Amino acid sequence: MRTRKSRHCSSLPSAIIHHKHTQQIVVCGNRIFMNPKSTCLTLIIFSEQTFFKHRKISYAMKLLDETIAEVSGGHAEGRFCTDTLFQRHFPKFSDSPLLALGMLQWGTTPIDHYVINGSRGTLTETEAQEIYRIFRSRSVVLFDTAEGYGGGTSEMRLGRLSQAESKSTKQKPPTNAREGADAAENQHFIPMTKFLPAPWRFTHRHFELALRASNKRMRVSECPIYFLHSPMHICREIEYWVESAAICKKKGLLKALGLSNCSADEVRRAVLAGKKYGVDVVVNQVHFSLLDYNSAALKDMQATCHEYGVSILAYNSLGQGLLTDALTQEKFAGNKPAKMMHIQWPDLIPLRLALRKIADTHSEKVNRKVSMAQVALNWCRAHQTIPLVGCRSQQQAADTLMSLDWELSSQEVAELDALALSRCTLDSPKWRRKLFVVLAGVIMTACRWMDLLGWGQSEMHRSAA
Repeated sequence: MRTRKSRHCSSLPSAIIHHKHTQQIVVCGNRIFMNPKSTCLTLIIFSEQTFFKHRKISYAMKLLDETIAEVSGGHAEGRFCTDTLFQRHFPKFSDSPLLALGMLQWGTTPIDHYVINGSRGTLTETEAQEIYRIFRSRSVVLFDTAEGYGGGTSEMRLGRLSQAESKSTKQKPPTNAREGADAAENQHFIPMTKFLPAPWRFTHRHFELALRASNKRMRVSECPIYFLHSPMHICREIEYWVESAAICKKKGLLKALGLSNCSADEVRRAVLAGKKYGVDVVVNQVHFSLLDYNSAALKDMQATCHEYGVSILAYNSLGQGLLTDALTQEKFAGNKPAKMMHIQWPDLIPLRLALRKIADTHSEKVNRKVSMAQVALNWCRAHQTIPLVGCRSQQQAADTLMSLDWELSSQEVAELDALALSRCTLDSPKWRRKLFVVLAGVIMTACRWMDLLGWGQSEMHRSAA
C-alpha cells in the first residue's frame, strides 16, 4: 500500500458526499483511505497520513481535490454526518439513515401513563407497532431505550416488535449460544439500551446482571451498544464502568459501549479506559440542539468526540417541542424544559422565525410542506450528529422521516448557528447530575415493581398473555 501526506487534512469537515465521479465518498476525520469497490470509490478519512489503494494516484488526488472544493464551498450533494458509528463499527448498516428512534415514552406502567407522558397517556401497542413499522420501512436501524424507561417495559416493547418483525421475515429465533451469536451478527437493526449507575449499584456484578436482564427483555443475546446512562456515581469513576463493559464484552453480552450525558473530559477518560480494558467506546448520547449549540462545554465535547472517533447521538434535538410548529406562546407558558433551562419566549422568537423561513423555502423546492422540526433535525445532521427523536404518532413519524429527503445549505446552517442558544445540560453542577441519577433510580425501581405486580403490561400484551 502506497502512502503520501495530504495537505488537506487539517481543515476538512466530516461528511458523506455523493460525488459526480463516484457513487459515494465517505469522509470522516483527518486520514484518507481509498478502497475501490466495483464502481464505488470510497474515501474514508481517519487521522494523520493519507493511504491510497488505487492504480492511479494522480486520479485519486484529483478526485480528492474536487471533493475538498465541493465540501469547502458547501455544494456537496450528500449527507453531512458522523459516519464512524456505521462505517467503523457496524459496516453492515453503512447505508442506513442517520436517525434514531427514542423510546423514553414507550414504557407501559402507571407512572409512564400518568407522570412521564402526562395528559397524553401511554402509547397503545397498536400505535407503537405502527411507529416502529414506519421507521423500519425507511431502513432506520437505531432504536434507543433504557432499563429506566418504564422499569424495563420499554425494552420489552422493543423486544416484542423486533420479534414480530423477525417472524414476518421468517427468521428463526436462536436455540443455543452459537445460534445466538450468529443471530446477533445477522441482526436486522441496532437496539440500544442503558445501565443506570444508581447508588446501590457499585460492582461489576451489578453491571452484568443489569445487562443480562436488558438483553432478555429485548430478546437479544448480545446488545450492540450498551450505554452508561450517566457518568455520575457516589463512589465509582467512569473508568470502573468501562472495565465492567469490557468484562461483559468478553462474555459476549455486548458489542460496544456508549456514553450518555458525558462532558469532553469524561469522553476522553472513557475512550482511554476502553483502549486499556479492550472495549470500544463508540457514541456519546447528549443533549444537542439549537438550544445549546453555542455553549462552550458542548463545543468542547463535540471536538473531543471528533478527535477520538466517537459519534454523537443528539437527543432533545427538537428541544422537547420548543423548535416545532406546534408550539404557541400559550403552550410555552407551561413548558417544563423551558423553565428548567431558563428560556424566555423572546429568546426563541428569532430562532423560530429563521426555522420557519427556511422551512418555507424548502417547501417550495420539494413541493410539499416542510416543518420546522425537519429543519432542526437536518441542522443536527449538518453538524455531524445523529438526531434521536421520540414520536408519539404516525404523523410525527412520517414528518420526521421526510427530513431525510432534503438538506440545508451551508448558508442556512450558518444562519441558524448564529441564532442558537447556549443552555447546555453539561454545564449543570455535579450535585444536580448525581441527584438526577438517584431520582431516576427510584422511578426505575418503582416501575419495575409495578410491572412485577402486573401493572406494567400493555393492553394488547396482557390480553395475549
